[in-house]
Parts: sequence; C-alpha cells; structure tokens
Amino acid sequence: MYQLNFPNGNVQTYSTLNDLARAAQLMGGDCKLIGNKTYVFVPKK
Repeated sequence: MYQLNFPNGNVQTYSTLNDLARAAQLMGGDCKLIGNKTYVFVPKK
C-alpha cells in the first residue's frame, strides 16, 4: 500500500503508485516521495 499525507494531517492509502499519483493530480497537486511508499501532497501554485 502507498500512503499519501496531506498538509492538514489527513492520510489516504492507495493500492498502487499510479492510483496515488492520479489522485494527487486530480486534486490539483503532485506527490513527493518522503519515505518508503510514503508520499506527501504538494499543491500546485
């Protein structure tokens, strides 16, 4: 499982990296690797 952390403290998990990246893109941002299968959401400016 891949974990996406948001600046507000929310966490979502995804079964594939592709699902995680697509969700981040649909929310208007990107994802950045911060650990083993753990990503942080980076909003686009």
